[in-house]
Amino acid sequence: MSLPGQIALSSRLRAAFVPVASMSVSPRPSRDVQLSQALILGGLIGFQVLDSLTTHLGLALEHVELNHLMAPIIATQGELVAYALKGTALAVLLAILMLMHRRKPRVWQAYLVAGWLSAAAVVANVVQLML
Repeated sequence: MSLPGQIALSSRLRAAFVPVASMSVSPRPSRDVQLSQALILGGLIGFQVLDSLTTHLGLALEHVELNHLMAPIIATQGELVAYALKGTALAVLLAILMLMHRRKPRVWQAYLVAGWLSAAAVVANVVQLML
């Protein structure tokens, strides 16, 4: 048995915790869309890891860093700081994706482009290693 004040309080609490954004969020995507999103995400992360690996191998063989943004960081702060910065940037990008992917599904196109750019960086590193 509850008192009238408890009923009013519980209904106000329930109303306070109902997510407002749940009304505007699109329904769950289909299996094909989920698969393509998983491939985009896996490709982006995989190519970022391969880029770090091929960069490390290239620097160990005394090749030059091809990325003009990372070259000064590697030269002054070291390779580990550059990898930490790259990992942090990737984590921030993934956090943005997780926050935006339902409201703006076109954000996946940007991550697809980022994945292809990462793949191009890996190819450039492998070509440099072979020369």
